[in-house]
Amino acid sequence: MKKIILLIFFSSSLFSQISSKKIDRWISNNDDLNGSIVSIAVKRIDKEKKIVGSGIDIYMTPASNVKISTLLGSIYYGDSIPIINYKVLNDTLKISPTGYPLLLHPKYRDKDLAKFLKKFKHIVFHTPKIDLNKYGPGWAWDDYNSYYQAERSEMPIYGNVVQIIKNYNGEIEVIPSKYKIIFDFDQKKKVYRSETENKFFVNPSLIKLGDTIYSPFITSRKNTISLLENSLGNKVEFNKNELKDYSSLNTTRVNEIYSAILKDSDNLISESIAANISFRLNDTISVDKGVRLIQNISKQIELFDGSGLSRYNLVTPRSVILSLLDIYNLIGFDRIKKIFPENYIIQNEEDFVWGKTGTLKNNHNYSGYIITNKRKLYVFSIMINHFTEDIDIIKNAIADFLIFLKSS
Repeated sequence: MKKIILLIFFSSSLFSQISSKKIDRWISNNDDLNGSIVSIAVKRIDKEKKIVGSGIDIYMTPASNVKISTLLGSIYYGDSIPIINYKVLNDTLKISPTGYPLLLHPKYRDKDLAKFLKKFKHIVFHTPKIDLNKYGPGWAWDDYNSYYQAERSEMPIYGNVVQIIKNYNGEIEVIPSKYKIIFDFDQKKKVYRSETENKFFVNPSLIKLGDTIYSPFITSRKNTISLLENSLGNKVEFNKNELKDYSSLNTTRVNEIYSAILKDSDNLISESIAANISFRLNDTISVDKGVRLIQNISKQIELFDGSGLSRYNLVTPRSVILSLLDIYNLIGFDRIKKIFPENYIIQNEEDFVWGKTGTLKNNHNYSGYIITNKRKLYVFSIMINHFTEDIDIIKNAIADFLIFLKSS
C-alpha cells in the first residue's frame, strides 16, 4: 500500500512540472496569440534542470529586455559606476566626464555630485575620450521630440530634457530656465520642439494643472558647460586636452540607477550605463564599445544599443534566461527583488514575479524571476513579436501564462 501511494505521488509530481509540451499546448490553446511569433523559455534555478519552452532559440526583437543585458554588463564589469574623473590643483577642480547620467536629473538627482562640484569656485572641463553618436542605429528618426529618446551625451545634465511645468496657479515654469518657450494655442501637441534647434512651442491649454512635460533638448559640449555654469553659479573653463593623472569619484547609488533602468525603463540612463561600461575598461565613453563588451559575456544576442530602442537588436529567449541566471549568481535574489519591478500587471496577489517588460510597436516581452506555488524559483522569458492585436490583449495573455507557470 505504501509503495502504491509513493508511486502515485511521484507520478503526480512529474505531471505537475513545467515542460516544453505544456508550454506548446498553452500557446496553441490561446487564440489571442494566433498570427504572432511566440517564443518562451523557462528554467528552474537548479543546475540539474534544463531550459524548456517553445522556440527558445528563435531570434526576437527584445525592445527594453535589452536592459537586462545592460544590467548584467554593469554588474559583471565591476558593479561600480564612476561619476566623474577629477584632479584638484590648489583651488581649481579639473573634471572629465564618464557618461554618468544623474547630474541634476529631474527624477534621480545626484546631490552628492552637485555638492562636490559646488565646493570649487574654479572648474576646468577637460575633453574626455569619446566615441558617441546622439542616436543609436535603428532608432526612429521622428521620436526626437519624445522623452524616451533623449539624446546620448558625454555628460548628461537635467536628463537631457527640458521640464515644462504647469503649476497650480496656471503659470508655466521651465527647467532649466535658460530655455525659452513660445506659446502656440493652435498646435495640437502639448509641447513641440523644432527638429534642428532648441525652440520649444507650448500649448498651455492642453497641459493639466500640476503636470510636467519632458521634452529633449539638443545637446552639445558648449550647451553642457553653459548649463553647468548656470547651476553652479560659477564660470566653467574649457580645456580641449584630456585630463591626466586623475582620481575617480564613484556613486553610492548603484541600486537606484539599476531600478531606474528596470522599473522606470529609462532609456538615457541605460544608454549612459552602456557607455560607462566602456569607460571603465577602455577609458572611452562609447555605447558601441560598451555593447560589444556586453556581447562578450552573452550568447545569442545581437545588440546595437543599451536600451532596446533599436529595432536592429535581436536576442533569443535562451540568451535572456542565461543572462538572468548570471545576474542571479552574481548578486543573489534579495538584491534582484530590490531592483526589478514586481507582479507585472497582476493585482491582488502577493509578490511572486519580478521581471522586465520590453515594448515596441507590435512587440511585447516579459522576462524575469517567478516563485511558484510550491516555492520553487524559476527564470523565464516570454516574447511575443509581430502581433496585430491590442497590446492589452497580449498583456493579459502574458499574465495568464504567469499564473499558469506559478501553478505548475
